[in-house]
Amino acid sequence: MLSTGVKSLDELLGGGVAQGVLTQVYGSFATGKTTLALQIGLLSGGKVAYVDTEGGFSPERLSQMAETRGFDPGETLQRFILFTPSDFKEQRRAIGSLKKVVDKTFSLVVVDSLTAHYRVEETRKGLTAELGKQLQVLLWIARRNDIPVIVINQVHFDSRAGKMKPVAEHTLNYRTKDILRLDRLNEPGLRVAVLERHRFRPEGGMVFFRITERGIEDSDLGYPQAQQPKNLPP
Repeated sequence: MLSTGVKSLDELLGGGVAQGVLTQVYGSFATGKTTLALQIGLLSGGKVAYVDTEGGFSPERLSQMAETRGFDPGETLQRFILFTPSDFKEQRRAIGSLKKVVDKTFSLVVVDSLTAHYRVEETRKGLTAELGKQLQVLLWIARRNDIPVIVINQVHFDSRAGKMKPVAEHTLNYRTKDILRLDRLNEPGLRVAVLERHRFRPEGGMVFFRITERGIEDSDLGYPQAQQPKNLPP
């Protein structure tokens, strides 16, 4: 498993981000999704294939996180292999190309986000099936190379349910085994992570964390009362 760099979050995930499976991280704007993905890649030690569909990848931010954590910024940036598809068709090609690019020297694959181009298409006829195929390719890569794949997802307001829900929920939830939701709180920099689904951890557990110049760090608030994850590893 790969550590998130946050002790409480690792405990929530049963030790960290799992290898050989797809982990979905979703939430609204500025909840820490990209920072979390960058931090996991930074701490992984290997090469990271990063598919950036939203222009959210910031070399300056990654360099800042690396330097404050004692890593060489230049070496860190060289470990991140960046793909920047500008539309859904290019995204399909980029994800398909990962089958030839990613090998045992890679420790992580990130798609940030998988649904950005999907949701802006004027017609989604046939796109949902294509989205499923892209997820299948990512799962193949995860299993073949025994590495984690993080799929970042956006949210939309579901008028029927009366709440925010992940984009293409059925398609992504069918293929992602671990699902983590990030939410903003009123206090600046404070966030909460909710484990919505996991292969062996209890659902509904949550932890607080903070966004700082170092990236993401444990919050002194600990676990929300009555929401502590059960059966934590010793």
